[in-house]
Amino acid sequence: MDVSLKPAAPVSFADAFAAVRAFDVAEQTRFLNTLRSALFPNTLTAVTMAANLTEQRFHKGLTCPHCGSEHVRRHGRYRGRQRYRCKACEITFNDVTGTPLAGTHLREKWLDYIERMVKGLPLRKICEELEISLNTAFVWRHKVLNAMKRIDKVAFKGMLEVDETHMLHSRKGEKNITDRNSRKRGGAANKRGISNEQDCILVARDRTGQTHAQLACLGRISLRQAMTVLNGALAEVTVLCSDAHGTWKAFATAEKISHVELNASKKQRVKNIYHIQNVNGFHGRFKGWLARFNGVASKFLDNYLAWHRFLDAHSHESMISKRDGILATACMAPAIVTYRTIRNTTFALPS
Repeated sequence: MDVSLKPAAPVSFADAFAAVRAFDVAEQTRFLNTLRSALFPNTLTAVTMAANLTEQRFHKGLTCPHCGSEHVRRHGRYRGRQRYRCKACEITFNDVTGTPLAGTHLREKWLDYIERMVKGLPLRKICEELEISLNTAFVWRHKVLNAMKRIDKVAFKGMLEVDETHMLHSRKGEKNITDRNSRKRGGAANKRGISNEQDCILVARDRTGQTHAQLACLGRISLRQAMTVLNGALAEVTVLCSDAHGTWKAFATAEKISHVELNASKKQRVKNIYHIQNVNGFHGRFKGWLARFNGVASKFLDNYLAWHRFLDAHSHESMISKRDGILATACMAPAIVTYRTIRNTTFALPS
């Protein structure tokens, strides 16, 4: 009998355990993930995941992701997926057109990828665990975040806290910077205090926990810039709480709402029930969370604000709930995002 045809000798648990212990940490992680996938396959496969997202996305009826028309008809199938054709713009599409899943070839890894996004793992760690390229991990992240930041701003109610925080402007990833010398990670601005070398992030939060955070300008915020960021979200606001910056007094007057000013230089942090501690707490949590990424380009800052805002609002939910929530949120706002649009993103302020 040919020796090569003999069945392999059974391996004892002790031998297998010893072999796994001999692996390095990266190999142990890879082995664990492979074993978990084999023994406990995810019940939400790529097909059912797409079907669930389709139900949520088109719960009010099927519409064209390109022009929004409701006049669509079936247009055959491609690789097992139903396609549609819009009668208005005559463009074809499928269930995931305009979502982060569109155009991706490893759809079965998306759920595991989103889980690692929830954990805030760096890209290289995700690549190692999921066996995908660094370029793929980068593009997937920003496909999701570009869609998430398109969700409409919240409508604030009652008492609203507003305050700004500043971060050093970053041109990470840019090539051929000629107007200044290169700066080491964690460098300092050339000017003292608040200047146009710093990104101004405006955070607004009401007492129900509804939060909006957005890159507003460079340096100090002006009345026009504040009104641009918060436009349309103040219809039910009754009181505005802010620091002593003159912009907010003018803002409250322009919006015809009551204003409570807290002057930190005079140690006025709380006046009865009025304060801006919720906003300042968000500032601290965001900067602490952002530090794990070792520097973020300012042109992508709104993406990371949308990411953290979701995690902060769902901090008490389970991993599965957060994972499914991120994916569903990203797929609700149509956004045709490609590798090229992400790579060609430039720094822009609200207009």
